[in-house]
Amino acid sequence: MLAPMAVKDVAAVLAEADRLREEDLYHQAMALYEQLLEEGESADAHFGLGQCAGKVYDYDRALAELDRAFALDPERSEGASYYAYILERHGRMDDADRWYRRALEGAESEDLWARSHYAWFLEKWGRTDDACRAYDDVLARNAAHTWTIKRYALLLHRLGEPDRARALLRDAVPGNRFAALNYLEYLLIAGDDEYPSFRASMEPLDGPAWYPVVVELFDYYRDHLLPGGEDRDRLSRWEADAAALTDSVHRDFDDLSAKLEAAGGDVATWQRMIQLLLK
Repeated sequence: MLAPMAVKDVAAVLAEADRLREEDLYHQAMALYEQLLEEGESADAHFGLGQCAGKVYDYDRALAELDRAFALDPERSEGASYYAYILERHGRMDDADRWYRRALEGAESEDLWARSHYAWFLEKWGRTDDACRAYDDVLARNAAHTWTIKRYALLLHRLGEPDRARALLRDAVPGNRFAALNYLEYLLIAGDDEYPSFRASMEPLDGPAWYPVVVELFDYYRDHLLPGGEDRDRLSRWEADAAALTDSVHRDFDDLSAKLEAAGGDVATWQRMIQLLLK
């Protein structure tokens, strides 16, 4: 049994856990949050643990921890958009809407990530016109917000406006390798014949260590997983590169997962590859 922590030690451990979480070192952060909760209930520790669990795709644990965090501190608005996202994943749409609104009326009113995720929520809830207005609002605040551009383009594609979707994504590409990655993903999702030529234009793959690993993930998806094939040597090389990464890669792969499942592709390998990007 651990010796009780002094108040200053609790504060120091919480600060370190938060730092690890913010640096995407989720498993290390979770161990510290769990240590804190052995000392007693803490809304901050439950929140941190819940967010980390969600980031590593353990959505059931995320919901349990976040439910507890916001039950302990029902007036909290900081982090409420992430709670809303997890509620949404569990189909609690009315509750999710309430907590998104709490976030945007409170601590996260200027947070573009919160606003863009609310737009995506509205889209998934079938409130398409409201979603478009919410995406437009984010881009009016920051026209270069790459994640919003990606999500809005995918919505426009589904609404039968592929030219507008492509233009939105392409206009963001010059000088922005992350926008280029989003455009490559869009071409993959859309089954666009431009994929090979645009992929070639991305060389050399400069950027953070994870960047070429994600590009190769997309290439392997297109070349093997989607058509139903396998290249064991290529996959083994990719797995070694992914395992060598020191940081987590947190990116939503929902659209690619849905496309692969609908096509009857190798979903099991795909899910294993995604898990390797988490640390």
